[in-house]
Amino acid sequence: MKRSSALAGVVALFLVGVVVGVLGADLVRRHHPWGLGAGPGHQGGPIGHLGMGHRIVVTELTRRLDLTADQQRQVEPILAETHREAQAIWREVRPRVLAVIEQGENRIAQILTPRQREEFEAIRRERAEHLQRALGTAMH
Repeated sequence: MKRSSALAGVVALFLVGVVVGVLGADLVRRHHPWGLGAGPGHQGGPIGHLGMGHRIVVTELTRRLDLTADQQRQVEPILAETHREAQAIWREVRPRVLAVIEQGENRIAQILTPRQREEFEAIRRERAEHLQRALGTAMH
């Protein structure tokens, strides 16, 4: 029975990791399809780096799409507005997303042995640090 509980815990942990990875990647892809990492304008959240980065995106679009100067002037405020709107949405949903993840992790921790729980907590800390770096998202 212990072996099946441990296996269930590992599977559940894996599934939580997949969900977090998919959600994070999807948020970044939908809100910042050019794949720029956090840079000097990083403000936290999956789309925070658009703050100053929208100019970088304009530069990339200009290069790849051969935008005219007029198109560049039109695209820049669109990206700035998109950033503001996406940040507002992220501020609204972030607590709910983090709460769901934490609830799942807590449920997993309940079925683990003390030794497994110690390792699970180490995994949680590592993942939280990774998310903090990648998304500006503190987990705990």
